[in-house]
Amino acid sequence: MTNTSKFIKAFRSEAPSCSLLSLTASIAFAASASAAEFPIKAPPVIPDLTWHGITLIGTIDVSGQYQYNGAPYAGNIYSPSSLIAPTNRSSQFLLAPNQSRQSYVGVKVEENLASDLNFIARAEMGFIPTTGELADGLKSVKINNGIALNQQNFNADGSRAGQILNGEAWAGFDSKQWGTVHVGRNLSVSADMLGAYDPLASFGFSLLGYVSYFSGMGSAETAIIDDSIKYLKNWGPVRIEAMYGHPNTNAKDFWQAEIGYVLPQFSIDALGGVMHDAISVSSLSSTLPGALGSNFLGARVFDASMYGVLAKYVFPVGVNGPLSTAASKFILSGGYSRVTFSNPADGGRTPGFSTIGSYQIGPTLSQNGSSGFGIVNYSYTGGDRLVDISFITGKYQYDDQLAFTLAYYRFDQNSYGHGVNSIPGITAASFSNADCSSASFLNCAGSEQVGSFRVDYQYTKNLMFYAGMAYSKVSGGLAFGYLKTYTYDPTIGLRFTF
Repeated sequence: MTNTSKFIKAFRSEAPSCSLLSLTASIAFAASASAAEFPIKAPPVIPDLTWHGITLIGTIDVSGQYQYNGAPYAGNIYSPSSLIAPTNRSSQFLLAPNQSRQSYVGVKVEENLASDLNFIARAEMGFIPTTGELADGLKSVKINNGIALNQQNFNADGSRAGQILNGEAWAGFDSKQWGTVHVGRNLSVSADMLGAYDPLASFGFSLLGYVSYFSGMGSAETAIIDDSIKYLKNWGPVRIEAMYGHPNTNAKDFWQAEIGYVLPQFSIDALGGVMHDAISVSSLSSTLPGALGSNFLGARVFDASMYGVLAKYVFPVGVNGPLSTAASKFILSGGYSRVTFSNPADGGRTPGFSTIGSYQIGPTLSQNGSSGFGIVNYSYTGGDRLVDISFITGKYQYDDQLAFTLAYYRFDQNSYGHGVNSIPGITAASFSNADCSSASFLNCAGSEQVGSFRVDYQYTKNLMFYAGMAYSKVSGGLAFGYLKTYTYDPTIGLRFTF
């Protein structure tokens, strides 16, 4: 009898009268039956597709999902509205791509040049497996210009804007003595840390994966940075990572760094960074003349800084009992960070400026505080916006194939920007001049919370099945303009990796 079969047998015998636990056991059984017992014959393992140091890599991720409060999905943005968003408004079933990982195809290169020197490179093209389109968050925003919120498809800003190489695209060198250097289009340091500490990091189950306050240091567009250089180095258990970028598109410039201490059962990392003239785009309002079909995007422009700490501890269960195996372990991880948003020190952007994907922001400078009417360079006059980001996850790895993960994520913002209405010529109805915590104003204190659970079954090296659910809700200023304030979305999917 296999380890996973023993687990199910023991679980059933311990809770024969509990319908909820019986249902959970049934789901776990479906997810965890061994490859030998699974009703569908396992496909052959695909070997690494390598030729002269060049390896073809990729992921295809597709799932079925029910959204209690969802929004129509047009198939151009990387993911449907699997967590709560302003456009969410009605229940639906849908074929949902990229819920556990962004689908992509690409290459990685590793070629030895000397005894302690390798040439390395990586290039990725993210796509939507259900439509074949390139991942393009900004396109999803643009096609909703001039459309009322309650009629919009789901749309959101992002770091992928329809470029051929919209994921990582860099080249560099690797040396045990001197470290590793990447030059080109790099994941941010905070995105790397998200991958290291959040086992559910994804669009479908993680608030940190769905909303890029953490990975993008305040902007969804800056989770991946063009024209950047990254350096990584380990000294025994100490690791460092530092990055500088000067794309002058989605941000004028970008700095991030982290230092960590890593042991087999424990790790901790501290990180920080700053960027200038970052951009967060939105659709133009249906009440703005000429908005429908416009080639411009509204935008909020800001400077941002960030600090944070993340930690992880591995508890080796390692018992050959009914609910564990010699390989069983429990991984507890979590972290806290703060992002500070402030007015751009150099005054911000002007109409016609191009962000990533050559999308233009404008068409004018907004006079009412809303990015639906153009470019807003003054959101934090009278007080910076502070967003506190916290999360905790617990992952039980039963054996090499079966894992259960439970996670809780939270954003909290202060009441900020009380001086916006004091700027000559600006009448910002969405901004309060006093402290508040209601959903009546954009700048009121508020929170966003997500609780999620997922079961993963690694059927073969290349094929993983997963099933889970995320519950998300917003309140206070973070719920401003939302049609609904919560949703729960159960999902069952598969991920093929090569």
